[in-house]
Amino acid sequence: MRGGPIRWTWPFMKDVIVVGGGAIGLFCAVRLRQGGARVWLLESGHEHPTYYTPIASAAAAGMIAPISNEPSVHATVALESFDLWRAMRRGAEWEDAVRFDGAVVVRPSQAEAAAFVAKAAQLGRKAQILSAGEFRKRTGFRAKVDHALFVEAEGTADPLRMLTGLGMQAHALGVLRFYDTDVWEVTATTATTHEGKVFEADAVVLAPGVWANDAMIKAAPALKQVRAGKGMLAAVALEAGLGPNLRAGEIYLAQRREDVVLGSTLEFDKFDRKVDRAKIADLHSAAERLLPGEVTLTEQAWAGVRPMSPDGWPMIGPNGEGVLLAAGHSRDGWLMAPITAEIITAYVFDNEIPPEWAALSPERFEQS
Repeated sequence: MRGGPIRWTWPFMKDVIVVGGGAIGLFCAVRLRQGGARVWLLESGHEHPTYYTPIASAAAAGMIAPISNEPSVHATVALESFDLWRAMRRGAEWEDAVRFDGAVVVRPSQAEAAAFVAKAAQLGRKAQILSAGEFRKRTGFRAKVDHALFVEAEGTADPLRMLTGLGMQAHALGVLRFYDTDVWEVTATTATTHEGKVFEADAVVLAPGVWANDAMIKAAPALKQVRAGKGMLAAVALEAGLGPNLRAGEIYLAQRREDVVLGSTLEFDKFDRKVDRAKIADLHSAAERLLPGEVTLTEQAWAGVRPMSPDGWPMIGPNGEGVLLAAGHSRDGWLMAPITAEIITAYVFDNEIPPEWAALSPERFEQS
């Protein structure tokens, strides 16, 4: 229908429009539908993205790494999201897209490795220091690497398979999905497309990544806080398959369903997705210093544009004119997607918002 509101007539608990069909939007749509809402998902891109399309979720490594080197007040929420991954995976259409093999983390010194193990223990998770021999057994690499540890609470999602599986799950649940649909204007209860179609609902959830237009920013001013963060990845070849993720300084290696990826770079305020081979070579050089002769670059490399928030954590909750925001997930979009959907669903259905969820409100930047 052109120009008139699109709204069904039989009863649901809530009608919700989700703008954005990446990992965050799809997880929100699925969880809202499971909660009893009628859901429209509006995505400007194609239904089947590739590494080279604008959706940051498709170009990501898919790391599900809740325990980082840096302390954060949001660490417990990240672990809550990790646990949701494990619970939601069973029987899902995307079950085969996720691995939970843990991670080997290399730190600059034995003291820092021990500090990481202590941090994991404080969070109730298991981690252990590895000898050089244990490093080889865990990873399959020949190199002698000191100051490494193994942490159980980590995994990897294969982005393209996940997006396909989440789309299948959304379809099976009855989410109404509209691809190649650009949203031109939004309010707290409507979304209007470039073609003039008006979708009407009880709530609107914005998950646009870095691609918010002026109308979305007007409706949700916190989107002005989101910066573009261009990141590049490369597919690599190893002599043997990699089990756990390997993280060392600013690089990582992650085994997915059909490839191993080396990541990643970060350049702020760049929206282009052109691959800089010199920066890919720098990544490979860093891997070569750690694992001499064991990581071979392939021809395949790509770039994505991440939505970076000022503190690196997502903005989840009401903002501006009453829309719900799910944005600014930075490098942890895949990790934080399940808890984002849980929090958004709680807001839609007026459920209790625990303090640790409320701490991710977009309003935190205005308050500071």
